[in-house]
Amino acid sequence: MKLLETKSLSIGYRKGKNTTSIIQKDINLSVEPGQIISLMGQNGVGKTTFIKSICGLLPVLDGQVFYHGQDLKRIRPKDLARQISIVLTEKPFNQTITVLELIAIGRHPYSGWLGTLGEKDKGVIDWAISETNINYLANKKLYELSDGQMQKVMIARALVQETDLILLDEPAAHLDLYNKIEVMILLRKIAKTGKGIIISTHDMQVSTQLSDLLWLFNFNEPVTSGTPEDLILNGSLEKTLYLHNHGYDMIHGIVVMDQHGPKVSVIGEEDRKFWTIQALKRNGYQIDQTAEITVEASTTNWLLKTNNDSMVLESIEELVKALKFGNQNIQKGL
Repeated sequence: MKLLETKSLSIGYRKGKNTTSIIQKDINLSVEPGQIISLMGQNGVGKTTFIKSICGLLPVLDGQVFYHGQDLKRIRPKDLARQISIVLTEKPFNQTITVLELIAIGRHPYSGWLGTLGEKDKGVIDWAISETNINYLANKKLYELSDGQMQKVMIARALVQETDLILLDEPAAHLDLYNKIEVMILLRKIAKTGKGIIISTHDMQVSTQLSDLLWLFNFNEPVTSGTPEDLILNGSLEKTLYLHNHGYDMIHGIVVMDQHGPKVSVIGEEDRKFWTIQALKRNGYQIDQTAEITVEASTTNWLLKTNNDSMVLESIEELVKALKFGNQNIQKGL
């Protein structure tokens, strides 16, 4: 059975009794156990509104949302809290409680209105703290945390709800590269247990490497669904993110710099060749394997050759400087 399914769903806002602002309509999507799905699109296209609508924080304008085949409107809040957890970008209102106290709130669907934690509750909390690597933060106050630390704490709180579906709004927005990778690996590990994960994100690194499917939200168009690779190859992702006029090479995941400078041929050891080409392109050089100027990137140095001269260089920095300010023979070759 599908974890989540939407049928002819319309989302947006009601502004008074008679005015309705529809952001997206006729959304028909579903989530299977074990899937990670990323929502992508321009600001204001409805990603966060969709997240809030499918978990009941915002009323849907039309259509239906189903969890395990049951209409969202018929599920009691307490029961819904055992099926779906959500991590939003807003910080908790009370910043004076500890990390441990905030995470424990995620057990309320199981602990009752008194909030009494049993041994199982404590075990789940300990597990979530360990999984997110925030043991050292457990007794800190929320106001003492960085934005990145707070994000990981909120993910831990979502984990302790033990839901089949987790919704996250920009989970890597405030994380450095190390913590972003750590969160990506954690989410994949969680998904492999059979949980569904929906992420609203602008981060292409997160979405294209982590996700099984992308849901692309566009203004005044139906939502497009597909694997990251298919949507890259058919141009849908480039269109959604408005990258086609900004020099972004979607196939290789790089920004194409202005390259109207001299032509250079690069050969040699694969990794060093790759980063040499990156540096040369950034500095405006055209890569052409028939060029008279040749760079051989070995495991120890770089050999710069023209028809008239050659130079051995110890780094890419030296190579770029040599191409720009080298001896007269090389400059004549340029």
